[in-house]
Amino acid sequence: MFDDIHDIQQLRKKYNAKMYLSGVSTFRELAQIEENALKDGALKQKYKELIALGISISNGCYG
Repeated sequence: MFDDIHDIQQLRKKYNAKMYLSGVSTFRELAQIEENALKDGALKQKYKELIALGISISNGCYG
């Protein structure tokens, strides 16, 4: 379906924008939470994303 991560990111941005512009405040609040969570702080964004990837993989593996 997707050739690379860039395609996934572009599609995600497209649908996030549609939800954000829908006028439902929940989507705006979720966008703000995501933005705050990905800001560099004690951990850089790339490490946060790697941790999230590890969690998602471990949740999908039952071995």
